[in-house]
Amino acid sequence: MSNPPASNYVLGQSAHEYERLMLQARMLRPYTEKFFRAAGLAPGMRVLDVGSGMGDVALLSADIVGPGGRVLGIDRDAAALDNARRRTEEQGCSSWVEFQTSNLDEFTTTDHFDALVGRYVL
Repeated sequence: MSNPPASNYVLGQSAHEYERLMLQARMLRPYTEKFFRAAGLAPGMRVLDVGSGMGDVALLSADIVGPGGRVLGIDRDAAALDNARRRTEEQGCSSWVEFQTSNLDEFTTTDHFDALVGRYVL
């Protein structure tokens, strides 16, 4: 797989932007969790998180699916995913959550998923 090109994300890739994204995620978490549960996300499921960024949606999904499930997050921003990996270690879910740097149109897998999630990715 080739390395993704530099991001053209309009808000940039600074530490300040990463902090803003995490603050936004904290505010949206209760609504997102309610929506995911109503949509059927449940323990033991395999989830693909598209546009993972700092990992907030993947971490929320991990809380729902638990250690019997699996979450794979993809994003083109390698630096943000480094932060997301660190956060999974801190939150104790790194054994069932992983991240892969990839542009969505280049992502391939043979894995099967029960759910595809994302928030503000388009």
